[in-house]
Amino acid sequence: MTFSVVVYDPEEEAWGVGVASKFLAVGAFVPWLRPGAGALATQALANLEYGPKGLELLERGTSASDVVRILTGSDPMRERRQLGVVDSKGNSHSFTGRECYPYAGHIVGSNFAVQGNILTGEDVLEAMAKEVEGKGKIYERIMRALKAGERKGGDRRGKQSAAITVVKKEERGEGEIDPRTVGKYVDLRVDDSLEPLKELERVLELWAATFMEEEMVRVEDFPEVEQALRKLGYQDLKTWVEVNNFEAKFTGDRLGKSVVKILLRQAGLS
Repeated sequence: MTFSVVVYDPEEEAWGVGVASKFLAVGAFVPWLRPGAGALATQALANLEYGPKGLELLERGTSASDVVRILTGSDPMRERRQLGVVDSKGNSHSFTGRECYPYAGHIVGSNFAVQGNILTGEDVLEAMAKEVEGKGKIYERIMRALKAGERKGGDRRGKQSAAITVVKKEERGEGEIDPRTVGKYVDLRVDDSLEPLKELERVLELWAATFMEEEMVRVEDFPEVEQALRKLGYQDLKTWVEVNNFEAKFTGDRLGKSVVKILLRQAGLS
């Protein structure tokens, strides 16, 4: 009852899982990740023991295909399970049990795997694979893949929840709160919504605007900013920036490009 993607980005040295489903809080059950080791998604009649056991195997350097073989080989209910794995080197492997509700299947590619069950058809997975192979940050490609799957019909029972989780090797960050300084790079969930992917995309854009480096633009080039501030009841831009935690994206006369977009959206001007 889920479609998901597991992916490794060798340039970012990051591993990610994206998932959507007609199931409450799918992000609490499907994604399992560990920086430097790999990631997996366990779904269908999900065996949650696959998560910690799979990460232990990946931590030891076990390949994705061997992780799948070991986990499913000792499981008497394996034909009702579905599993996608990407290891520390980007090797990927998936398993779809023969008793998973149709349509169920998977596609394995370079540094990624997509899998799903109770889907409208195979084209859901094909659309996801095409997007995750594209350009952009790992979380952008995951988001595009989930949206592409939904456009093709996604989970044929409907929509309810979605999540994106990305881990990467720790870096030395400059800020007091900086996702680069922790292994869990992105950790966003929508647990119950009529439009979970739309809400997940909104939150992801807000996360990127808050934490990711971006182009700074001149405030004077956007006359709509003053109108937006008046509409929202703020006397000045600095106050709005501080209330919304965008201090790192504000220099007095310049503001992050995505932050401008968020301000105008809040005021209903975009």
